[in-house]
Amino acid sequence: MEDLERTTQRATTATVPASLLARAVAGRLLEYIRSQEMAPSGRLPPERVLSEQFEVSRSTLRKALSLLAAQGDVAPAPQSGWFVTNVPYGPPPRQLLSFTEMARRRGLSVQTQVTHQLTRFASHEERQRLQPRDSDRVLELERVRLLEGEPICVERSVIALWLTPGLDEESFVDRSLYELMSNHGATPSRSDFIVSAALAGSIAAALGVDASDPVLVGEELSYNQHGAPLHLSTSNYRASAYRFQATLTAARASSRGTHPPP
Repeated sequence: MEDLERTTQRATTATVPASLLARAVAGRLLEYIRSQEMAPSGRLPPERVLSEQFEVSRSTLRKALSLLAAQGDVAPAPQSGWFVTNVPYGPPPRQLLSFTEMARRRGLSVQTQVTHQLTRFASHEERQRLQPRDSDRVLELERVRLLEGEPICVERSVIALWLTPGLDEESFVDRSLYELMSNHGATPSRSDFIVSAALAGSIAAALGVDASDPVLVGEELSYNQHGAPLHLSTSNYRASAYRFQATLTAARASSRGTHPPP
């Protein structure tokens, strides 16, 4: 029965004009996208896989994707495939990735504007968390991060310079902070990350939103490959453009036979 249905579908497809067929495939693709049966990055499966799944030629599939691109639903990335444009930005579950690396995985270009840079001694709170010696200094850095020219995040960082000597002499324009820290001897390997909500307030202009618009605030303390505290940051993301994922597991019942509450 399934073989008969597929044969009938192919026969019907062969008689449909190309433009109507592309529109029909575009509609099916849009349903597929809205069902969220895709990678968390927003990247669609390769064209070969999609053409087989929807039982159409690659040329018809590309026409359908182009129709969706004209509507703003998807966008092509050179040598990276097709991406859904409205998937919120954010890291895959349980992976520590820099802003730049997350963008690269989605085939997006990153721009970085440095709005503030200062080398100084650590504050009392920073000393408690980064654990410097009396003579150690930190690098204070504020940057606006953009994807495809659109501001997504205002990022304020405090980095332990005693773990990254010479880092303060680098240019941070359009550069990955994680990569630069790694180049100076400290590779971020673990982080404690807290997400909360707030109003845009004073950073609204930098993000291109209203002061009363919501933002998602990510507070992070990262550690280097040796487990030493390395980097404090507070990142304010446009709420519509960021998604944080986590994998949660239920606690095991104790060996005494107790069970979790219903």
